[in-house]
Amino acid sequence: KDYGPVYFGRDSVFTDTDPRVFERFDTTYRPGGSQGFPGFRPSNVIDQTRTNLGGYVDAELDITKSFLISAAIRNEMYSDFGNTLNGKLAARYKINDRFMVRGSYSTGFRAPSLAQLYFNSTFTNVISGKAVDVLLARNNSVITRALGIEQLRQEKSENASLGFTTKPIDDLTITVDGYMVNIKDRIVLTSAFSANDTTDWGRQLTALNVGQAQFFTNALDTRTFGLDAIATYSMRFAPKHRLQIAAAANFNRMTLGELKISDKLKTYSESKTTYFSTREQRFLLASAPPSKLSLSLDYKLQQFGAFVRFTRFDAVLLEDWLGRDHYYSPKITTDVTLSYPLSPNLSLYVGGTNIFNAYPDKQNVETEAGGLYDAVQMGITGGFYFVRLGFKL
Repeated sequence: KDYGPVYFGRDSVFTDTDPRVFERFDTTYRPGGSQGFPGFRPSNVIDQTRTNLGGYVDAELDITKSFLISAAIRNEMYSDFGNTLNGKLAARYKINDRFMVRGSYSTGFRAPSLAQLYFNSTFTNVISGKAVDVLLARNNSVITRALGIEQLRQEKSENASLGFTTKPIDDLTITVDGYMVNIKDRIVLTSAFSANDTTDWGRQLTALNVGQAQFFTNALDTRTFGLDAIATYSMRFAPKHRLQIAAAANFNRMTLGELKISDKLKTYSESKTTYFSTREQRFLLASAPPSKLSLSLDYKLQQFGAFVRFTRFDAVLLEDWLGRDHYYSPKITTDVTLSYPLSPNLSLYVGGTNIFNAYPDKQNVETEAGGLYDAVQMGITGGFYFVRLGFKL
């Protein structure tokens, strides 16, 4: 059988799609190797503090029996970023006892975290078999300013939603909400700038004895459109049996704005591809996957309970250090919990999450963690099983 490209082992020949590849090189399916972080240096020590004081007021008013409005306003004072004032306005209109519409609009603010401002370290990455020292420079360092990385600004956001909730029959409830989230000056970690560049970038990094450098920066604006839908149906059959069925769906589409590269940064020969590369952009887009679907069944027979949930994670496309694609196909996980009260105050739970041990697709290229897959979709820890006692007073 043709398995594709051939690998030569010590005493055998096999290919990258042959299961013997994984049996020979990685029987645990986990990444191996040494730690690339040498520890913190005295020069990494930073003593910084921030204080902030906030207050908010919100109010609701029934204009009529069917029309409700609410409003909120919040003010915060940061010792290092000044004042910010944000608000929210929401409304709900009850058309009849079985159908309501609702909507909201709000603004948001997030100051850069202290870690994004001040954390700094030097660590080692192994890229295609070559060890490279990487500097993660704090935002207010001399090299950051010399290389044109601007002072971090706060992120600002706008959020809007519009939806409805309905109860077409007594035991069925449906809610649907569409939303939009705009984030301005989103803070990201840049890709690694190389000391091999012939401009001042390269010379200054060489002087620091590092091969690459990364920085936190306000890279771009993002816009996300999404839709949440939930349907819940409860039914009883025979006096002691109850079943609740819940289906949920989330759909997203995130778009990235133009990169905000400073004039000085544009002199770097690879500024557009390195500042926030396609690789890093795909990691950001993966935070809002196209869809996530779930179906839950909650069954009760007197005191005995059984809960089952199926979750479908959509496909994810990432990129490795060498520009090669990592495609992760859609996956489904199954969670199960059985419960029984041992006494009025003590309950027993037995079950597991991802009980069929689903994993992301294995990759034959360099992943972020160096193993066979990235931490996407349901994660890389496989199934988790438990026996638990619950006690209440």
